[in-house]
Formats: sequence, structure tokens, C-alpha cells
Amino acid sequence: MPVLLQRLPPAEWPALAALILECNRRPDGGVRCLHSAQGADLASHAAELAGLPADEAAFWAITEGGARVGVLGCEFDPALRRAWLRGPLAVEQRVLDELLPLAGPTLEAALPDLRQFDAFPAAGDEALNAWYAAAGYLPLLIHTVLRAPIVPRPDSAGRVRRAVPSDLAAVGALHQSLFPVGYLRESDFRDAVEPDADRALFVAVDENDVPVGYLYVNDNDAEQEAYVDYLGVAESQRGRGLGRALLDASFGWGTLHGRRHVALTVSEERQGALALYRHAGFAEVSVGRHWRKVVGGLG
Repeated sequence: MPVLLQRLPPAEWPALAALILECNRRPDGGVRCLHSAQGADLASHAAELAGLPADEAAFWAITEGGARVGVLGCEFDPALRRAWLRGPLAVEQRVLDELLPLAGPTLEAALPDLRQFDAFPAAGDEALNAWYAAAGYLPLLIHTVLRAPIVPRPDSAGRVRRAVPSDLAAVGALHQSLFPVGYLRESDFRDAVEPDADRALFVAVDENDVPVGYLYVNDNDAEQEAYVDYLGVAESQRGRGLGRALLDASFGWGTLHGRRHVALTVSEERQGALALYRHAGFAEVSVGRHWRKVVGGLG
């Protein structure tokens, strides 16, 4: 029987949780697709799927003979014209092999305004990495997910504070210079300065109270963690302990939200940042290979 893709309405996304949980687990206890790791149990996966915006995600059930045998999904940002894949995940490898000629055209036809598709399978998952290569994705950098338990940290008052709206221009310029292809939008930074938001923006400041570093952290309920999306310090200000002070602020914020640990991801090219995180008590959770496919040009 042929393998087919059936796009599901948002109301049916939580019903995929059990299949995702089953297909994404590896015998060694790790996961196959880093983007599909959304907590340790069925409830956390289902809750996360239920909370995704209907206009920023899409999911397909992989079916065979009417039965669901796998999942393909993605989150996407229409403004950035980028998507981040979840899966494909299937009960059997042969299902993924049969899906190969169907997955790319289906994604591109369903999301015609997107120009870039990114994926993060576990670096050690040879089968899934081979699938992306065969599907026309190009291998990029290795990324390591790190995590540290929340413990009391030094008070960084005076050097690090919560950002306020007047800081946003300086933070935006710094973010663009350090991460020119980052995925955060201006609206994300604006939301993060709201006092009751589920995310926060901290700034490290110079003697004139001008931001020279920043940290963007959000609350990841599925993993019970405070997740640091970005941490950056102006090159001229490095070596003064500002990166560590910003990290300490994320631990304090995580404590206020009742989280057990802080997590982040770092690419292999940022060895200085990796050394900082390890010195701050972060340990490796998983390692993923970044794959990317660009379609239709980026214009």
C-alpha cells in the first residue's frame, strides 16, 4: 500500500503526541529529531501541540493503508519565510524511504511563501541524516544542546538589568550585528520587555547604562526549563564577565518561574561561548546536525 501524507487541522495536532513520542525515541534514550523533543511524557507533548499557533505550524500524518505510521511537521515564520521541521518520524525506516519523493513537494506546495527549510536531527542518527541528504538538504554546523540545574547565582545588579523599551534600538542593532540570520523578530523583543510575559530580555550595560550585551530567555513549559535563545556581548566588551552575569540573570528568572534548569544551544563554531557555558555548569544533553534546503531563491 502507498505511503501518503494527510494534512491535519490544528484540532487534531494533540492526537499526534503519542506517535511522535514513540517514533522520536531512540534505543539509547536519546531523540531522533531535536525539534520534536517536547517534554518527557505524553501530556507535555500534547499540551505543546495544542498551544502552537494555527498560522505558524503545520502537521501531516504519514499514513499507510489508512493507519497512521508516522508524522511530518514544521513550525514556520511567514515574515522570515523560514520553516523548522519536526521529523519526518516513522515507526519503520522503510516508511521514510517511501516518503522521500513526496515530503519535499508536499511541504513546498502547502507553504509556497516559504523559502528556507531547516532541520535538526540528532548528529548520531545516521538514517535520518541520510534521509535529509537524499532529500536535497545541505549539511551545516553541528549544534550542541546544553542544560544546567538552577542553583543560586551571584547577584549581578549594577551590570545586568531587565530591559526597558528604550533599550530596544541598541539591543536590535547588537543582535543584528552578532546574529544576522537569527530567527527573533522585533515583536519578540518588544514582547520580552513586558513584565508579565513568558519571556524576558536582560541587558548588560556600560558605565553610561547603555546596553553592550543582552540575553533573551523564554519559558519552556514542556521541558520545565528556562530556555536561552540568544546571548551576545559586544566584541569590545568581552572578557569582563558580562556573559556570565547575563547567564546568572537567566537562572534568577527561571527560579521565579519555578523551573528546574536552564537550557540553550550553541554551534560548533562558537568555541568561546561553549567554554563559557561549560564553566558555568552546563552539560551536554544532545548534539544535532543542522540541515537546510533553500527553494525558489531568497528574494
